[in-house]
Amino acid sequence: MDTTIIYNKNNFTSSIHSKLAEINIDYLEKHSQIKKANAQGASHLEAGVVVLINYIEKTKNPGYVFQVIKRSSKVTQGGDISCPGGMLHPSVDNFFSIFFKTGLIPAMRGIKHKYRDKNLLPLIRLFLANSLREAWEEIGLNPYNVSFLGALPTYSLSSFTRTIYPLVCLTRSPFKYKLNSEVEKVVEIPLSFFFESSNYAWLQVTTPEGENAYAETSRFPCMAIPDEKGDCDILWGATFHIITNFLNIIFDKQLPVPPADRIFKKIITENYLTGGR
Repeated sequence: MDTTIIYNKNNFTSSIHSKLAEINIDYLEKHSQIKKANAQGASHLEAGVVVLINYIEKTKNPGYVFQVIKRSSKVTQGGDISCPGGMLHPSVDNFFSIFFKTGLIPAMRGIKHKYRDKNLLPLIRLFLANSLREAWEEIGLNPYNVSFLGALPTYSLSSFTRTIYPLVCLTRSPFKYKLNSEVEKVVEIPLSFFFESSNYAWLQVTTPEGENAYAETSRFPCMAIPDEKGDCDILWGATFHIITNFLNIIFDKQLPVPPADRIFKKIITENYLTGGR
C-alpha cells in the first residue's frame, strides 16, 4: 500500500478495517493459557490498550497521528511512552463490555470484520471495554468518541508477567485531554514519522549494580520524538513493537532500520519497576 494514504482522511480507515480483518488474532489461546496458569498459582496479568489514531487537520501538515501517553513517575515504567490502557478488572470490564454488545456504546457498531471464531468477539469486547475505561481515566477519552477498527496480536512483556491486548481505534473528533496522575502528557506522533529513517535510533538499556531488571546492557530499536523543550521522548519496548507491527501489517512493508551510530542511553532503576511504591 502507498504510504501517502495516511494523508487521506477517509480511505485510510477503510484500509485498516480490511487489513486487520485478514490477520489471525491469538486472544482466545493466550487468555486460556493465562487463565490455566493463574489457576495453578501464577500471577500473570492481562492489560488492554488502545492504539489510538486521529486525523489532525488544523496544522501545516495535516494527516493521521498516534495519540499516546508519557507515563508519570508515580507509576511503573515512568517516563515511557505507552498506548492508553491498563490492567483488566474482569468483573468491572465484563459489565462494561455488555454495552458494546447491545450497541448502547457504538464503538463496534458496523464493524466490517468477520472473525472466524465467534468465541473471539466476547474477548475483543472485554478488552475494548478494559482499554477504553482506562483511557477515560487516564486522558478523558469518551468511549462515544471512538470507532473500533480492529484487533492486533497480543504482546507479552519480558520484565513483567503481563500480556497486552492491543485494539486499534479512531478518535472521531478532537477532545480536550484531562490527564490523571498516571500521565505526564499526551504525545501526538505523526504516522509519517515512522517512514523516515532519521527518526530511528537504538536505546542502550542498563541497570545499576545490584539491580536485576537486565543481566547485562541491552540494545533495543527505538524512535526519538522531538519534544517542546528541544529534547526527545523515546518510544521503545512493547509500545514500539505494537505500533510498528501495526504499520507493517497495514502497509505490507518493513519500516526503516535504525542507524547503527545513533544511540540513546537509559538506566533502569528500582523506581522504574515499582513506580515509587
